[in-house]
Amino acid sequence: MHHAEKSAPHTLQNLPAQDISAEVLIEKYAKGDERSAEAVNLRVARALAQAEPAAHRALWEQRFAEALRAGFIPAGRIQSAAGTALSATLINCFVQPVGDSIS
Repeated sequence: MHHAEKSAPHTLQNLPAQDISAEVLIEKYAKGDERSAEAVNLRVARALAQAEPAAHRALWEQRFAEALRAGFIPAGRIQSAAGTALSATLINCFVQPVGDSIS
């Protein structure tokens, strides 16, 4: 019987970002004068925090920004539209109901 080796948890320390990752993120999701992944992350964090009560928005903006810095990657539509003037849904998946013909 083989014993499973204890492996290191997946963290940013042992899974460093590749240069191409930042380039693709900026090319696909940067808006206006955003020139860095951090700028995109701050826009998204600020936009997501808007769903919280006004008194708690600064705290949630900070928490969302920390999650993004730690490697959380939201769906593409969120990164593309959150915090912009685009009139787009942030829902990345649509579900169409299937009609039931059994009476």
